[in-house]
Amino acid sequence: MNVSKADRLQQIIEILAKNKRISTKELQEKLGISISTLRRDLISLQATNTISRTHGYVSLLENSNVEIAYATRRSENVAVKNKLCKYAADLITNGAAIFLDGSSTLTFLPKYFAGKENLHIITNNINIVDEVTQLKNIDISVLGGQIYNRSNSILGPKAIYDLNNNYRPNLNFISCSSIDENGIYMADESQTYMKRAAIAKSEKTILLIDHTKFGKKDYILLSDFNSKKIKTIITDKTPSTAIAKNITSSGIDLIVTSTQ
Repeated sequence: MNVSKADRLQQIIEILAKNKRISTKELQEKLGISISTLRRDLISLQATNTISRTHGYVSLLENSNVEIAYATRRSENVAVKNKLCKYAADLITNGAAIFLDGSSTLTFLPKYFAGKENLHIITNNINIVDEVTQLKNIDISVLGGQIYNRSNSILGPKAIYDLNNNYRPNLNFISCSSIDENGIYMADESQTYMKRAAIAKSEKTILLIDHTKFGKKDYILLSDFNSKKIKTIITDKTPSTAIAKNITSSGIDLIVTSTQ
């Protein structure tokens, strides 16, 4: 079966996301393609500042603006994501209407809903549907729209229209690709538009992020720190002084779970 160049490039990114650094020979064997095809693909990725190549090895640049596939993201930093979600669940009161976005981090949140009653979950995250439907006393509404396989989420104009016209969540839980001293960033436009709509429609937004995303550079600004809707950022380690200062001086609560 012929694989398109776009699919091959994404496969390379996924392999590098798991292996950090790999030889071109091993990469060729994993992909099952000719060395000439691999060389052309690597040149394309290098031209977009996605990878670096040195002495027969390839690695994913730390600040490359790429959206890693859902399965890969979900398998990363699992213990930290669970800790963030466990803390976040304590902020949820009975009867709340909650929006959970397409972030892999948030798929760990429903397991901590035990003891909660009459929650109303609104989501565009397909994996969260599986988690929530197994729980009692919790309703779930799924946004309509186009399913994006790479993120296992429902995105696009229809999903945003559905959210804007039919729901008003009390709480909105989201994650992001990176945070620096200037704001909150994403690596995917469709995800960004969905998150912006959720922030605007919800009474209060809580952002969950692990420390590895601090200081990275993604190119789509989701929000600066002056948003009146983003009330809390929950993380596992304290960010740099500059980032922490800009977050807290904007009136956002910065909660570090390692100190709790």
